[in-house]
Amino acid sequence: MVLWEHPIERFLALISLIVIGVSLAVLAGKRLTEPPALILQTPPLDEENAPATLKVHIKGAVARPGLYSLPYGSRVSDAVHKAKALPQADLNALNLAQHLEDGQEVLVPEKKPVSKAVTLTNTGNQDGSDQKMPSLTTWGLPPRKVYLNSATQSDLESLPGIGPALAKRILDYRRKKGGFKDPSEIKEVPGIGPKKFEKIKPYIGL
Repeated sequence: MVLWEHPIERFLALISLIVIGVSLAVLAGKRLTEPPALILQTPPLDEENAPATLKVHIKGAVARPGLYSLPYGSRVSDAVHKAKALPQADLNALNLAQHLEDGQEVLVPEKKPVSKAVTLTNTGNQDGSDQKMPSLTTWGLPPRKVYLNSATQSDLESLPGIGPALAKRILDYRRKKGGFKDPSEIKEVPGIGPKKFEKIKPYIGL
């Protein structure tokens, strides 16, 4: 059987095929020229740009001792301010400008009462003379007990065998560690061995 025997039918069929072909070509061209749809995604949170903090333990002569979170770059003065230093706190014994480190312990020492050097005198000796007894400093001993967490350079130099250079090392060690936890810790200072420690042991405290 022959389709579209009549010329008009064949003409109409041809026109229909042309229209369909053009329509399909237009649709295909439109798809090719259209830009792809944009998929918007929320960028992940950049954790590296989040504020970094460190934790320090503050104790001693403060109103609110405990564990504190502070921004990196904070100094000892920031930690002491957070914990509210007490009136009796000896802030001069700390290096307030020192940068804090994560996990650091900050010990705020108390001021020690200043006692005058005791001079032993005796106006009525057993032999009846009025000769004065030598003072403690004459015997080569410190005039008073030296407290490592609040001692000054001159206080440390009054200890047996401790000169200016060694006294400075003790102060540097104290600033770095945030204070002494035990008098025997002074043996970690370069230049102070077991023998020297035994000499100064009776005259030092915290």
